[in-house]
Amino acid sequence: MDLIYLFNSLLRRKWLIITSTILAVVAAFLLTFKQEKLYKSVAQIATGFTSNEQVKLKDESFNIYEIDSKFNNVIEVLRSPRVLGMTSYNLMLHDLQNPAKQFRKLTTEDTKNPVYQSINKTKAIEILTKKYNEENMLSSYDPEERKILELLKIYKYDLESLRKVLYTGRIQRTDYIDIQYRSVNPELSAYLVNQLCTEFMRNNESSRSQQTVQNIETLKKLVDQKKQELDSKIGNIKALGTMDVSVESTSKLEQISNFENRLVDERGLLNNATLSLQQVNARLADAEKTSAQSSAASSAITSELSSLRKQMNDVYAEYVNKGSNNQELYNKYQKLKQDYKDKLVSMASSSPAAGPGNTKADLLQKKSDLELQIKSSEQNITVYQQKIRELNGSIGAVASRSANNLALQKEVELAQQEYEGIKSRYDAAQNNKIAPMDGFRQILYGQPAVEPEPSKRIIIIGLAGMSMFIFCCISIIFLEYIDLSIKTPSNFQRITDMKLLGIVNHINLKNGKMDEIIATESKDYQQSLFRELLRKLRYEIANSNKQVFLFTSNKPHEGKSTIIKALAYTLSLSHKKVLIIDTNFPDNTLTREFEAAPALEDFQPKGTFAMDQLKSVITNTPMPGVDIIGCQGGEYTPSEVLPEGNLLSYLANIRQHYDYILLEGAPLNERSDSKELMQYADAVINITSAKSSIKQTDKESIQFLNGLNGKYYGAVLNFVDIKNINI
Repeated sequence: MDLIYLFNSLLRRKWLIITSTILAVVAAFLLTFKQEKLYKSVAQIATGFTSNEQVKLKDESFNIYEIDSKFNNVIEVLRSPRVLGMTSYNLMLHDLQNPAKQFRKLTTEDTKNPVYQSINKTKAIEILTKKYNEENMLSSYDPEERKILELLKIYKYDLESLRKVLYTGRIQRTDYIDIQYRSVNPELSAYLVNQLCTEFMRNNESSRSQQTVQNIETLKKLVDQKKQELDSKIGNIKALGTMDVSVESTSKLEQISNFENRLVDERGLLNNATLSLQQVNARLADAEKTSAQSSAASSAITSELSSLRKQMNDVYAEYVNKGSNNQELYNKYQKLKQDYKDKLVSMASSSPAAGPGNTKADLLQKKSDLELQIKSSEQNITVYQQKIRELNGSIGAVASRSANNLALQKEVELAQQEYEGIKSRYDAAQNNKIAPMDGFRQILYGQPAVEPEPSKRIIIIGLAGMSMFIFCCISIIFLEYIDLSIKTPSNFQRITDMKLLGIVNHINLKNGKMDEIIATESKDYQQSLFRELLRKLRYEIANSNKQVFLFTSNKPHEGKSTIIKALAYTLSLSHKKVLIIDTNFPDNTLTREFEAAPALEDFQPKGTFAMDQLKSVITNTPMPGVDIIGCQGGEYTPSEVLPEGNLLSYLANIRQHYDYILLEGAPLNERSDSKELMQYADAVINITSAKSSIKQTDKESIQFLNGLNGKYYGAVLNFVDIKNINI
């Protein structure tokens, strides 16, 4: 839609816009004329959510979303029925107990209220005091309490009245909550904001105490339960022993390593003794010539050595049987072993030399010692191997017990963590009972205002006028936007893309006859413009070099008959002879208006056509030079009602006697009459009303007209508003 058209639409309705704006300004002026002066008081509460001023019992991370949620919760509590209710009860008690200093001065109309006159003030004070002290709300089901609720409404101390002018909100980027209240009494404003802070503190304290007691009781039960579970787990470990399996495993591995080292040493001794025995046997074979005395002496020494060797072996066997851990037996074994070696050395040094080698007795003794040493080493090797096998077997049992101990230990650790977690929460609840975690405190106390708040009356009046002005403009634009009618010639060409032959403005024909409007000069702008636009249309017709014109339309009631009458009359003024043939069978308006003879359907010339035969069916109109042939009319088409050789077949003869022949056809959207009549016409002119809208059926008719291969002459836009002609 063109901006120029919208602007002109606003200009056409300028007086409506101006009047509405003035009415809105006057209404705002009257409504604010008796506006009461309001006094504002402000109080502030520090929450401690974002500051570190209070004592912290535990470290807390700073979460901006959680902090914001906490502020919203506090604001909701401040506006909650309980906090506001206690504040309103306190205000009501103040006014009832101090009539001379009451905040609200009731009007005469308020004092005549039946509730005010019937209420017992002493009983009301008693009920309000009890409710206030117990922090309970009044019940509307109790008749007496319901009267008090109605009394609160009279004094405007009810919840809704307080909430309307009460503001609570966080001061941005601070830790404070702002509380503002406006009233006609400055002392009331100050008293209310301070009392609201007091009631909030009291409500918070009672809620926190009640919740803390419940939490402590619940946590105490959980602490006891977790303590019992922990003690049970520890008891299971004690039943299995408290030995550290890792230490036990390490000890056994060390013993295995010790026995393996001893096993290696004993095998070395066994190998050395075996080799030495082989050498001694070889030397004994060469020493068979030894004396009997030497043999007896050697036998005595051998007996002594055998005794020492037996003692040494017994001590060592006892040492091994006791787990090889007795240091005293081990030392005794080492001493006997040393004595045995010393005896051998002594015997070797005291015996007489027998040449370059030892004596036979020495060799026998050495043989015996070596044989004993071999047996001892073999016994020791067997004992060491057995001990190693036993220790290796015990390590597997230790590993199995280690897995059980680890599982029990994990259960104990988990029970310990659960117990400590519950215990820490229990301790925190106990501490919170003594030192509360919240840091609510009032940092700014409301004071009675000296000057009232600005009334902003001028701003309100200005906004009222501006709002009405904008509302009217938007409403007009919206109505124009939803109005899909053509309205302007430019809009017609943009929508239809059809040749525009001419336009005709809207005119009220009820105030005068057609001939008077067209023929008589008038100071009326509408009539003058109508006459000039018809003259332009007449010029287009006169310069078309065509005589027979069929006037049709897409829809009914587009103004075809009016355009034909006006055009015929203006053509007659230019000394042209015009014949109107009413071929609009469904709606023969022209026939009725001119009272023409309805002869079109029945006319048939007798013999050769002659104009004398036509005179009987032609009706003269009041307009000079304009004749008409009427029709009976009916729900039929030309091809159905007109016989062969009908009057329209002789238009070639008739046009010799008339300058222009004008035919009116039925609407294209609904009927096929105009399509059947096009064969008789030289040109087709489409009449479209500016008040109509283009729909799908209209587009089909427009497409049909554009496809007439030059027979379509153009369109006439009818009923155009004067102010839309040049748009």
